[in-house]
Amino acid sequence: MSLTQFGPVYSGRASAVRAGEVVLSLVASGLVGMRGWAGVRRLQHPYDRSLQLGLDRLAALCVRAGSSPPVGVADLVGVWCAERPLDSWPLEFDPDAQVGGERLLIGGEPSEFCLEWAVAARDVVSEVHESALVKHVKDTAALLGRPELYARWRLFVTEHAVLGPAEFVAAKNAVLDVPQWATWLEESYGPVTAEAAGGRVAVCGGCGQWIAPRADGRVRCRVWRCAHRHDLPEPALVEAQGARRLEPELVRFVALPGRPELDLARRLAERGARVVLYPKLDALDLVAVWPGGYSIGVDVKDWHSPYLLARRIKTFPNWGAGDPHAYRKGYLVVPRDRLRANRSYMRILAQRSEALKAQPHIEVVCDDDLVESCPDLGTAGEVVCGP
Repeated sequence: MSLTQFGPVYSGRASAVRAGEVVLSLVASGLVGMRGWAGVRRLQHPYDRSLQLGLDRLAALCVRAGSSPPVGVADLVGVWCAERPLDSWPLEFDPDAQVGGERLLIGGEPSEFCLEWAVAARDVVSEVHESALVKHVKDTAALLGRPELYARWRLFVTEHAVLGPAEFVAAKNAVLDVPQWATWLEESYGPVTAEAAGGRVAVCGGCGQWIAPRADGRVRCRVWRCAHRHDLPEPALVEAQGARRLEPELVRFVALPGRPELDLARRLAERGARVVLYPKLDALDLVAVWPGGYSIGVDVKDWHSPYLLARRIKTFPNWGAGDPHAYRKGYLVVPRDRLRANRSYMRILAQRSEALKAQPHIEVVCDDDLVESCPDLGTAGEVVCGP
């Protein structure tokens, strides 16, 4: 959806909420567009167009509300986004949007809240997943009749944030019977930039992804889950000379969401299941089958905002009994720590998701509860990328 296609603002409660969401999405998209994964460290010109559009709409709503608007983009970014929580903005939001206390910039970087609203505005997830690279991987895997190649590529980039020169060469040569594999790796990783601190790249001991140093030179992971850990291991340091690091958009939209998916897959395998990752080119995140015939299909959703997630839930596939990926029970899984941080999470999902209402047979659970409900054979299974 193009940012220029947002309709006019009408009177009434619903349209006031919609107007607030449009402004929030535009501003969030502009902040992310300014610097991307490396962060908003300093104001730059030209500004992202969506940021200017957001400012224009915010200014108009401020005038209507009798409030003083931001004095230009610098004030919007440096003061409103960095210092003022959204519930202090003269905008109206649905209570389930849970904007109270949320800021769009934290430590000069887009907050997780900001990143998700940027996705909502510009459909960044769809853009990334249907980008030239990802589409090429999917199309080639389908054409070759080897859908496991797509799963294998996703698994690799999720687990390998930084590769040394020898590791990168070995990775490119890992699938010699598929010449395109080397190209996928070339396009997935870029050279380490001057942001490396002291000639080395920091890799987070929690999420496993590379860390862009802060403006003050400190190295601290900005990922929400890592930022809230008191026992976060020290980052590993990899020599930057000749190293490659995963492209920022793949970090944000493939590797980071992939961590809880892989964690759940391994926990189910520990209970004796054979777990297939990303079956049918990512129709689901995983299908787990136990020797006794028990089987589940799972989509893992690691979102900060249940309000936005509810809009993104899609219909689960229904595969017949003869299909190698057939499953008996479908689950939408939310990591436990998301629920601990937001007691209204499940209620908002249930009330706001039309897809869940249309699929009452799909159970929404946290990862811990799903694992505990599954058989435990006392022997290890396996995690695989193909049927």
